[in-house]
Amino acid sequence: MHFDSESSPGFAIGRVAYLIRSGMATVLKNAGWPFSPEETQTLITLSDAGEPLSMNDLALLMIRDPTTVKRQLDRLVEQQFVERKASTDDARIVMIGLTRRGEQRLQNVLPLLDDLRKTALTGIKKSELEATLNVLRKMQKNLMEHR
Repeated sequence: MHFDSESSPGFAIGRVAYLIRSGMATVLKNAGWPFSPEETQTLITLSDAGEPLSMNDLALLMIRDPTTVKRQLDRLVEQQFVERKASTDDARIVMIGLTRRGEQRLQNVLPLLDDLRKTALTGIKKSELEATLNVLRKMQKNLMEHR
């Protein structure tokens, strides 16, 4: 059996993800931003949540290994963009939240990342984007259930 990578959604998604990540790295570096695209995504995820998250919830949302997320958080805490606090419900649970500094600095870099997003979406109709996102969400759900 011959595997045709050109007709595989996984290969196409991987290529686009690589190009987005490397584009983000360039944009962030040119802006003098101190964090990697992955660390920046952690900040964006926390910002989108609007409230502190447990380590496990953050790792689940990002579909990342908790150990990897912890390493990223160590650097973000060191730079005072993120803080760790014990949960008010259960002191054994560590909650992760953006600091005011983290939120303010993130807001400065988001327009640059939005320009990259607009570049990636050039020539794509809103209906095409919505259909693509729906398919990707279904694929994600299928694969999460398959784990």
